[in-house]
Amino acid sequence: MIIDRDSNPKDTVYYISACILEISNVQNYNVEGLYEELKEQYNDSLEYTIYLLSLDFLFLIEKISISKEGFLECL
Repeated sequence: MIIDRDSNPKDTVYYISACILEISNVQNYNVEGLYEELKEQYNDSLEYTIYLLSLDFLFLIEKISISKEGFLECL
């Protein structure tokens, strides 16, 4: 699920996770706003399911959390 030999590297969970961390370090985003920013800056054909898997991955390895206001925070 994380590594797919048949997909384009920019469509992988690892790549999208790295992009999420890079963007989240600069500015706070909510989940929907971050998705739109990722599509604009890195991958205009980003699937929402891959995006959610990337968020799940980062949450599980304790790299992000969600504030009480609903914004993503890098840990």
